[in-house]
Amino acid sequence: MALDTGVADLVYDQSAEIAKWVAQNIPDIDGQGFDGPVAAIGVATDRIIAGVVFHDYQKQYGTIQLSMAATSPMWARQEIIKGLLAYPFYQLDCFKIWTATSRFNDRALKVNKHVGFTQEAVLAHQFGKQNHAVVMRMLRPHFEKRYGEN
Repeated sequence: MALDTGVADLVYDQSAEIAKWVAQNIPDIDGQGFDGPVAAIGVATDRIIAGVVFHDYQKQYGTIQLSMAATSPMWARQEIIKGLLAYPFYQLDCFKIWTATSRFNDRALKVNKHVGFTQEAVLAHQFGKQNHAVVMRMLRPHFEKRYGEN
């Protein structure tokens, strides 16, 4: 199933393929994939240009981690971001979503800020010696204020 956003389509029914694509396009994962159950949403024009994998869902705490990859900046439009993040906030009823990104991945850190994530912590040596993870988060009230309620 795809949702037409006018620029690109959101692809919902290919979680395994999208998760594999995202893993192959994130340097710190080395194409190994994700542990445990995942859900993934892709952004496609004539091909996949971005994907978000939702993993480490903690229902009792209302949190989930997400990992993103993109080959084109076209995906990062407000209506697409709202469609992607509606899944954890409205379908799963999460209060907090979070991501961990290498401190060396300037492009991803910039995109995270553009999307509306706020830095929360730094995990020393998370991606190997001297490669610290920048943990960023978005809370549901911030999502609703920025992107509008569902």
